Amino acid sequence: MAFQVRFSGQPQPQDYGDDDGFEFLDGGVLAIHFGDEEKWAEYHPQTTWELVTADPEHLAGMNTPYVDEEFDDDYEDEDDDEDVGDYEA
Repeated sequence: MAFQVRFSGQPQPQDYGDDDGFEFLDGGVLAIHFGDEEKWAEYHPQTTWELVTADPEHLAGMNTPYVDEEFDDDYEDEDDDEDVGDYEA
């Protein structure tokens, strides 16, 4: 178990795995991101969940799947070469 969510009206918490992630959005919305490509994310309003319990190394917002690391690496080098002073409004 990487983290658990106890939803309102449910006697037992729901378990989520190491490949899944969660984050807290504005207004208390709980976003759960899945490591499974079949199901990407669920969003739960504040009134539908009561408690999130996570392993110490599984922090909110830190394990969010679908970050394309290759995409980030491709554009990281280009950012270093840009000279902001060359642009005019």
